[in-house]
Amino acid sequence: MDVINYDESRVISTFPVIVIGAGLGGLGAACQLILRGEKVLLLEKHNVPGGFATSFVRGRFEFEGALHELSDIGTEHNRGSLYRFLERLGVVPEKLKFTQVPEFYRSVFSDGFDVTIPLGLEGYTEKMIELFPSEKQGIEKFIAMCKAVLEGIKYIASKGGKFSPAEMLKEHPWIPRISGLTLSELYKKFFKDEKLKALISQLWGYIGLPPDRTNAYTYIAMLIFYLEWGAAYPIGRSHSLTTAMIESFEERGGEIRYNSLVDQILVKDGKVSGVKLLNGDIYLSKAVISNVNPICTTMKMLPQEDVPDSYKKKIFAPEIGPSGFSVYIGLNASYKELGFTAHETFINDLYDANKAFENFTKLETPKYMVAACYNHIYEEISPPGTTQIVLTTLQMGKLWQNIAPDQYFNLKDKIADGMVSLVENTICPEFRDYIEVAEAATPLTYYRYSKNLEGAIYGTTQDVTNGPLLRLKSRGPIPGLYQVGAWTNFGGGFSTTILSGRIGAGVYLSDKIKGRI
Repeated sequence: MDVINYDESRVISTFPVIVIGAGLGGLGAACQLILRGEKVLLLEKHNVPGGFATSFVRGRFEFEGALHELSDIGTEHNRGSLYRFLERLGVVPEKLKFTQVPEFYRSVFSDGFDVTIPLGLEGYTEKMIELFPSEKQGIEKFIAMCKAVLEGIKYIASKGGKFSPAEMLKEHPWIPRISGLTLSELYKKFFKDEKLKALISQLWGYIGLPPDRTNAYTYIAMLIFYLEWGAAYPIGRSHSLTTAMIESFEERGGEIRYNSLVDQILVKDGKVSGVKLLNGDIYLSKAVISNVNPICTTMKMLPQEDVPDSYKKKIFAPEIGPSGFSVYIGLNASYKELGFTAHETFINDLYDANKAFENFTKLETPKYMVAACYNHIYEEISPPGTTQIVLTTLQMGKLWQNIAPDQYFNLKDKIADGMVSLVENTICPEFRDYIEVAEAATPLTYYRYSKNLEGAIYGTTQDVTNGPLLRLKSRGPIPGLYQVGAWTNFGGGFSTTILSGRIGAGVYLSDKIKGRI
């Protein structure tokens, strides 16, 4: 193996482990390590932490960048695993508090069907049976299956992820049974009514694929987590969560350096030996945990002769998932006047999610989007008498790569205008009249900020061939290198991305104990 030569005069210091990127995955890893007593250096290219967990100001409004709600927080009497992790860090309740979302979601369809779904297993089940009484037996069996999957997930957690396939098949057979199915294939075991399927599938945008392609296990795990622990949102927006995590990290001896763009991962004798920044500074280490997407980490930051071809094939095999298109809107009226009766309102122009997904492959107004009305759960998030709403849909990032600069803004405005019209046609006919501030973000915006390929917000697609059990794992292509983030382990989303960091940290600690690095 070749050795990366470097100027020893540029060596700043040496750390046992370095984490690249203070996004959610990197923060999860760094905080997990600091809780285990590790000395950690966290390097972040921006001047603030958080990645997609950010906010920005337009006029008198400070907009939430990406987070709609967290699914693994729970309540004081029913704490989710993310809450318990933040509790061990000292983030909650000392530094951060959450507000609970009172309902699951509201669904509005262009034909006038408008229903609000409650949170909680009992209320959710009762509402679905009330709406679709002829499907009562199937709904009850479906909920029983969801509960069984939850027990399986708890079993996996109790084993620290160490279990045999035979053991899982015997003890919790629903997990292996649904892991190889699409969500549509799973529905066939329980339901006939297409409207019921559409209603239960409303969260498919959180994963980025329609039921015909979504990995059933991924979707059911998300659904049951919301029903078991509810939904919550951090007071102070998502950056208050990441800022509090950094504070706890530093209080426990961790070091973070901002404006530190890592250019190379150094390799010596086929093993990680440190990192080199774009400015030439060098930090030595026997282990590096990268929150940069695996393709960039592997193909741009490593010497190619040290990376096995089999690993290159592995990172390029899955399809890159969708990006987002968001319109951030500040309105000079209260959400009650505007008719927004829920925090999350899914707006559908049709019932067929597969056709709606096809629309994401075109530069057109979407057929499916979600309107997040933050004032509904957090009155103080905008000035008195105003409302902050974010309209979000999906769009394939590659569509925007060849848009001419003189066409970019016209196209962005056209799609944003179509999304506003969709709100007017379903919820509030006078919506446009109250707009004070509006800002749109395209896949290129997501790319510019995150440098994720094609602006992907969930990493690679979360389909049957790339579900949680088959997704790229943390251990990298050479000893001492670990990957974390939405592209690995359990996939995209705030909670699962933080979890991926914790998993990567655990793999590093295991390798360290066993003398592999």
